[in-house]
Amino acid sequence: MTIMAWYHLVGVGGSGMSALAQVLIGRGNKVSGSDRNFDLGVNTPLFDWLSSGGIQLFPQNGSGVTQEVEALVVSTAVEESIADVVKAHQLNIPIRKRAEVLAELLNKSYGIAVAGTSGKSTVTGMLGYILTRAGLDPTIISGGAMKNFLLRGRPNNMRYGSSSIIVAEVDESDGSIVNYHPKVAIITNISKDHKDIPELKSLFQTFADQTKEKIVVNADCQHISSLHLDQNRTISFSLEKDPSGGPIFSGSSYRADKISLKPDGSNFECEGQPFCLKLIGLHNIANALAATAAASYLGVPLATIAEGLAEFQGISRRFDLIGQVQGIRVIDDFAHNPDKIAATLKAASLLGSRLIVLFQPHGFGPLRLFQKELIDSLTAGTSEQDLIFLPEIFYAGGSVIRDISSKDLVQAIQTRGRRAWYGESRQELLPLMIEETRPGDTVLVMGARDDTLTLFCHQVLRLLEEKYGEV
Repeated sequence: MTIMAWYHLVGVGGSGMSALAQVLIGRGNKVSGSDRNFDLGVNTPLFDWLSSGGIQLFPQNGSGVTQEVEALVVSTAVEESIADVVKAHQLNIPIRKRAEVLAELLNKSYGIAVAGTSGKSTVTGMLGYILTRAGLDPTIISGGAMKNFLLRGRPNNMRYGSSSIIVAEVDESDGSIVNYHPKVAIITNISKDHKDIPELKSLFQTFADQTKEKIVVNADCQHISSLHLDQNRTISFSLEKDPSGGPIFSGSSYRADKISLKPDGSNFECEGQPFCLKLIGLHNIANALAATAAASYLGVPLATIAEGLAEFQGISRRFDLIGQVQGIRVIDDFAHNPDKIAATLKAASLLGSRLIVLFQPHGFGPLRLFQKELIDSLTAGTSEQDLIFLPEIFYAGGSVIRDISSKDLVQAIQTRGRRAWYGESRQELLPLMIEETRPGDTVLVMGARDDTLTLFCHQVLRLLEEKYGEV
């Protein structure tokens, strides 16, 4: 195989970077990388898998950055002080953002870019699985682990296919969405997250304008309806009989009818075709419609789409049932912004049980941006009988202004008649959570960017098993 280029990825163990590394090496490039977790011996199976796939791993001390490296790839979060970055500057090696490299791959292929504030990973996984099942053999790059592609020890956040189709989740939070010129774009929704609405709408408008063929949009989203979209290139989906989009979305559309929401899944019809999902919640029906619209445009029959969606198992940390004891469900979820939290709590209400909620805010900036909206979502989505626990804000590193605390949220939530507690850490709150949890409750852990939240869910389950003698 002819080596096309040598890329060195900083933070290669991250969800986005590990997926990109595998795609790059699949395309004939030489790939190396470093990661602080590799240095610490954390997540060894992932690094073993990457190494077995031909990705050379180095300590994050600059030793892997040599004159032969043609590009150093970093995420938005990587700081200039990291040794690999310093060494690249010394050797005049080009430093490129992950999104730039992914955009280059997608733009040269039959790219399907999945964008939006919420639902990106699920729609990417749904569409990727449908196309795989239909024999179109796509490459899939997701922001979350896709359960349908789970193999022991392998990072299932991507699938490498032999066709020209790439289905990729693309991000608006750092503005990099404007790098993409896909054949097909999907916009799931637009809501306040990382950036204010006017700036987000400008980014999504550019993204839509750069799309070559079709734009699949959520007609129920008012912010999407205010974009200037070409009706001839727009396919809409909707849960409503009278979507907010109005005439611009009156052409080709996919609407859910006969919706049935259950504790163990969801049913609906679209274009006369029955659909049955393993995933719960109205938001997942919207996600399914987005995937259906895109797959249908690519020529996949509705019946085949429905079969694929019926088999779709979901994305890790998206309302992920960790286990049960004495009728107590322990659920792990990625929800971290107001809309995601509202959707997750609404789905949890279908279970018909008291909620024991632990929400770990991530980042001082995001919490500062939508503090009021978070308080609204947490109080509107719970009742007086539910319990809410908030540990201190998760700090991922870097320079920040620490002028806000989870304690501020707890105090506001308490004034609205909810039972809420603050703790400096999850471990400080854990004994009270276990003490208060009763048979039949649902323990719901929400938060992002902190990989140890899933481990915390397993710890909660283990302590509940000890409490009720089921060890």
